[in-house]
Amino acid sequence: MQRDIFEIIKTRRSIRRYKKEIPDEVLIRRCIEAACYAPSSKDSQPWSFVLVKDKEKIKELSKTQPYSKFLENAPLVIVALADENKSNHWLEDCSCAIMLLLLESHSLGLGACWNAVYLPGTQEREEYVRKVLNIPKNYRVIANVGLGYPEEKPLPKNVKGFHELILKVI
Repeated sequence: MQRDIFEIIKTRRSIRRYKKEIPDEVLIRRCIEAACYAPSSKDSQPWSFVLVKDKEKIKELSKTQPYSKFLENAPLVIVALADENKSNHWLEDCSCAIMLLLLESHSLGLGACWNAVYLPGTQEREEYVRKVLNIPKNYRVIANVGLGYPEEKPLPKNVKGFHELILKVI
């Protein structure tokens, strides 16, 4: 069933509780492929992903930062990386890719939530994830994304209205 993109955007929520089963490989592949259609500076496509299914590694990733604990119950964690040698806007490029991954996961009936690893001014969290997963130095670790079948249904999001968002019309 085809769904309207605006409806997908409006109904997407951060899902932090998951059923135990790992999503089908076809669905995981669709999420990653969707991410690859993100815009990037000079079409550099600096992103790469690590798929983590190992429960012990996921448990270690759940200790990345204070708000990572929810990852412990995720059946899959997708670690989003950016090769800083490929783009001068690797952070923005990878962020766009993560957003497309989140939207596609929702459109497929999966639940996902991104958890920031990158933090301006320090690479402590990145070094932690790099050590856990043996990630090469040329990759910046942007985020851990928990992914699975949702075990919760958050309330609709309350957003500001159009007129509250427009600073001025010139």
